[in-house]
Amino acid sequence: MSTKTIGIALIIIGVLVLAVSLLADTIGLGSVPAGIGWKQLLGAGIGLVVAVVGAVLSLRKKKS
Repeated sequence: MSTKTIGIALIIIGVLVLAVSLLADTIGLGSVPAGIGWKQLLGAGIGLVVAVVGAVLSLRKKKS
């Protein structure tokens, strides 16, 4: 499996984790319906980091 494929997979996973974390209240997973809780912020942060790492991996050029 190439690093570009792994990078694209990480981008997709990261965006999904980010979206689920931020939409947890809307889809009925959140514990604080009035706002964003710390668990949602933590999940969003992790999702963002995973997506950024995936972007770096997918955009990295191969060494000659």
